[in-house]
Amino acid sequence: MRNRVLLAAGTLAAFVPTLLLAQQRPAQPPAQPAQRPAQQPAQRPAAQPAQRPAAQPAQRPAAQPAGRPLMAQYAGPHREGSWELSAGVGVMGLGKAIAGDYKFYPGGSVRVGYNLNQSWNISAGTGVGFGTPSFPGASSTYFVTPSVDLTWTPDINKATNPFLMIGGGLYAQGKPSASQAGGHVGVGIRHMIGKAVALRVEGGLNVFQLNGETTGAGVATIGLSYFAGGGPGPDTDADGVPDKYDRCPSTPRGAVVDARGCPIDSDHDGVADGIDKCANTPAGVHVDAMGCPVDTDHDGVADYLDRCANTPAGVQVDANGCPVDADGDGVADYLDKCPNTPRGAPVDATGCPKDSDGDGVADYLDKCPNTPTAARPVDANGCPVDCDDDGVADYLDRCPNTAAGTQVDATGCPVEKDSDGDGVVDARDKCANTPRGARVDADGCPYAELPAANASLVLKNVTFRVNRAVLLPAAMTDLDKIAIAIKATPNSKWEIGGYTSSVGQAARNLRLSQQRADAVKAYLIGKGVPAASLTAVGYGATHPVANNRTAAGRAQNMRVEIKRLQ
Repeated sequence: MRNRVLLAAGTLAAFVPTLLLAQQRPAQPPAQPAQRPAQQPAQRPAAQPAQRPAAQPAQRPAAQPAGRPLMAQYAGPHREGSWELSAGVGVMGLGKAIAGDYKFYPGGSVRVGYNLNQSWNISAGTGVGFGTPSFPGASSTYFVTPSVDLTWTPDINKATNPFLMIGGGLYAQGKPSASQAGGHVGVGIRHMIGKAVALRVEGGLNVFQLNGETTGAGVATIGLSYFAGGGPGPDTDADGVPDKYDRCPSTPRGAVVDARGCPIDSDHDGVADGIDKCANTPAGVHVDAMGCPVDTDHDGVADYLDRCANTPAGVQVDANGCPVDADGDGVADYLDKCPNTPRGAPVDATGCPKDSDGDGVADYLDKCPNTPTAARPVDANGCPVDCDDDGVADYLDRCPNTAAGTQVDATGCPVEKDSDGDGVVDARDKCANTPRGARVDADGCPYAELPAANASLVLKNVTFRVNRAVLLPAAMTDLDKIAIAIKATPNSKWEIGGYTSSVGQAARNLRLSQQRADAVKAYLIGKGVPAASLTAVGYGATHPVANNRTAAGRAQNMRVEIKRLQ
């Protein structure tokens, strides 16, 4: 029996170096790579005669492949086809029939396996333990449990992978010499802690008959597995073809390659596909480093199609490379200061419609040609403005603010008496002695004061309940006047700005100022002011007008302003 144990151990000892030698044996090299032809620069065509070529469609760059590896199976870890060398330390457990009692001894294991694919492995190994059985007179000896197994794992390429083992095994011991064949099962888990090294925890059990009794010898160990070989091998130029198969090992990054690893140049312009941004360049066309036809004046039209070479930089051109003249007035857009001139309108050298009387309305739109220079401004038809619609142009109107419906004379002044000259005759004037030049409503009363364009005005009497966005009754009286004044200013734009003092949290102040500005805006809209003419903005505690350290200063800073935008 001792000889049989030694024979089994010798066989295993010979098997391990054999596997290691097989791992070191170089793979059969592929056929000698063909020399890669040097890339030739695209030949530039000879200069063409002055005759203008017929219009050609502008070439559209073809979509390029994403440059992913040609052989996707080479990406990521590939432990299939690798040898797995494992060793661990732990304990060996023996059945009662073997050791005289259930016993555990110091032990370990070694195993050599080959990963057939990502799920199956075939291996040979042994567990070993050392100890003294419980039989009377027993002496210290060794125990071995060699086995050959088929192992299944979900995916050997995962970082963590459990596994199951099943196969045939042998139990053998030294003193007294004994051995017995049986079956072997095992379970374990690997966790990769390096590119080729894994932590391995496993337990295995050899089950057999001994002296007519079913018993077993098991080993539980923790150790390491080392993976040698397997995988696609290095790919130095990252073209998706491993170096050992790559006939063009210095392929530029991004180039699409064939099965030999050599760049593909579909349009034969000297620039490999994947790098070539214009993959379908016509034969003979001079290209740049990106494989696109050269465009000397950078107008987006290749030289071989460009009828207007040397177009100034930045100028929009048509399909022939000539500056665009969108309105067809004979002046290119990049020189045309009036690019949307209607067809047929006479233009000057800048492409703008002529305005013979200089009133700002082009001749083709001017219904009042030859307007005097003094008759300014004019309306959209080129006719002098009559703001109060009394039939007398403003430049002739001595009473420009005459109330609607008032009968006027040739000078634009009311036929009836208007003592304060506000445009409302005394019989209807509810606010006599209005200052000269003040704008008044139909009752002859001045409108509320409003700021000039781009100026702001603090609405002093517009106040709110403490820490709320609720208007006080006194504020509504002033806002009524503001609403009337705004409605009397057509086509105007206004901003309602809300402000607070610096007391409290900045976010809350900003929110309160916005709510108060919104409240004023809503009130004015309710009084008939067009919503489109109003904008509400909360500025919080920013832009103080007084010192926030005093109560008086804080009161000034908590305000609402109206600003004329247009």
